[in-house]
Amino acid sequence: MTTKQSLQALNDTVIANGYCVGCGACAVPDQSPFKIVMDDYGQYQSSLKDANVFATTQNDYEKLCPFGSGTPNEDEIAKQHFSETCDHNNQVGYYNGVFAGHVAEGDFRNQGSSGGMGTWVLNELLSKGLVDYVVHVKSETAAQGLHNIPFKYQVSETLEEIQQGGKSRYYPIELSEVLKTVRNNPGRYAVVGLPCFIKSIRLLQAQDPILAERIQYCVGLVCGHLKSAHYAQSLAWQMGIAPQELEGVDFRIKDRSQPANRYSTYAKGSTGEKVVPTNQLFGADWGAGAFKYKACDFCDDVFAETADVVLGDAWLPEYVQDSYGTNVVVTRNQNIRQLIVNARTEGRLEMDDLGVAKAVQSQDAGLRHRKIAIGYRIHREQMTKAWVPTKRTGPINTLSPRYEMKRQRLRTKLRLLSHESFLKAKRKSELLTYINTVQPVYARYSRQGRSFFHRLISFLKRRLIISAR
Repeated sequence: MTTKQSLQALNDTVIANGYCVGCGACAVPDQSPFKIVMDDYGQYQSSLKDANVFATTQNDYEKLCPFGSGTPNEDEIAKQHFSETCDHNNQVGYYNGVFAGHVAEGDFRNQGSSGGMGTWVLNELLSKGLVDYVVHVKSETAAQGLHNIPFKYQVSETLEEIQQGGKSRYYPIELSEVLKTVRNNPGRYAVVGLPCFIKSIRLLQAQDPILAERIQYCVGLVCGHLKSAHYAQSLAWQMGIAPQELEGVDFRIKDRSQPANRYSTYAKGSTGEKVVPTNQLFGADWGAGAFKYKACDFCDDVFAETADVVLGDAWLPEYVQDSYGTNVVVTRNQNIRQLIVNARTEGRLEMDDLGVAKAVQSQDAGLRHRKIAIGYRIHREQMTKAWVPTKRTGPINTLSPRYEMKRQRLRTKLRLLSHESFLKAKRKSELLTYINTVQPVYARYSRQGRSFFHRLISFLKRRLIISAR
C-alpha cells in the first residue's frame, strides 16, 4: 500500500466512522496531511487536510493509529518489549511486579489524586538520571498553582514542574505538538499517557527512529475512558458556572472524611469558585459513560498493556477506606520495578505485593466492560454494516446475565445523547436541555442490573403509591 493509499484508508475507516480518539499520532510525521482539531462536541479529532498535496510523505498512516486496520494489537506490541522478562495475564498483560500502596515521603500523596505514585515514578526516573525530560499533561497555568483549562501535554525537567501535572485530567488532550518538540530536542524522555496514547507512541516508534531512541520509558494510566471537554463544562454548569465562564477545574479533590472513591469536584469561574461532592453532580457516574469518545467503547486495554509501568487506583475493600488514596502499580520494565523495590526497602514507599488476581479485582467493572462486553458492542456495530476496528475480542451476540445487553445498549445511547443534548444546551444557554434529555435514559440504565429483590421492592413501592392515590 502506498502512503497516499494508507492515509486515505485511515480517513475512510477510523476517522469517517467516528473511531478517532484524538491522540494525534497521525499528525506527528513531517508534512503530515492530518491535523488535530477540536470538534463541536468538545473532542479532539483528526482531519485530513489534502491527501494530494502530501501524497509523497513516507509513512504508513494507517499503522500509526491505535485503531487502524493492520495495526499490531497490544499483545503483539507488548510481546516485543516485555516477553523475555515478564509473565503474562490476559487481563493485565505482561508483568514482573504487581503492587498496591502509596508514597510515604514528601508531599507526593497529598498532591496526587491517589497514592502519589505517578509523580513519584516520574521524579525517580529524573532524579536517578534515567531520563532528562518528562512529557505529561498539565494546565497551561500550572506554574501559578492553578488548574485552569485547557490542559495540554508539556515537557518538564524538574520535580517542581512534574508536580504541576500530578492530578487526574478528565479532559481531551493530544500528542502531536509535544512529540514534534521531542523530535526537535535531543534527550531521553519519559511519556505519560492513556492506554491508546501509549500504543500510538509504540506505533510511532516503529516508524520513527528518532522517537524510538529518545522515548526511553512509557508510563501508562489505568483507564476507564476519555471524556470530551463538555464533561468538565457540564459539571461546572451544575455548580453555577456556565461553559463560557469556566476558567479552571480539578476533578479529584480528596475528602478526608470519606473513602477514597468519594471525592469532590472543584470549578472556578469569573464569578467565583465552587467545590461539590462529585456524586451529587448529574452525569458523573463513570460507568454510564456520558461524554465518552466512541473509540473508548472499542478499546480492550485497561492496564496500558504496552507501557513500561501502569498506575491506577486500588479500588479494593482493604484500601478504599483510606481517603488519602492508594495506587495499584503493575511494572513491566525491570529498572522501574527495581526503583520501587529499593524505595520500599528504604521506607520511602508503603507498598504491598498485591498479586495479579487482586490487580484484576481492583478494576473488575472496567475489565468486564472492555474485555468481555466489547464483543457485544462490536456485534451491534457490525449489524449496521459499518466498518469496525479489529480487536482481540471477536463479535458476540449475547451476554450473561441477559440484562447486561440492555445495559450496554443504554450506555451507547447515553454516550450519544450526552454529546448531542449538551451541544444543544450550550446553543440555547439552557442546562436543563441536557439534563432533561439524558435523565430518563440514565434512570432506565440505573435500574438495570439491580437484584430481583431490589426490583421487587421498587415495584411494590410504586404499587403502594398508586393504591394510596
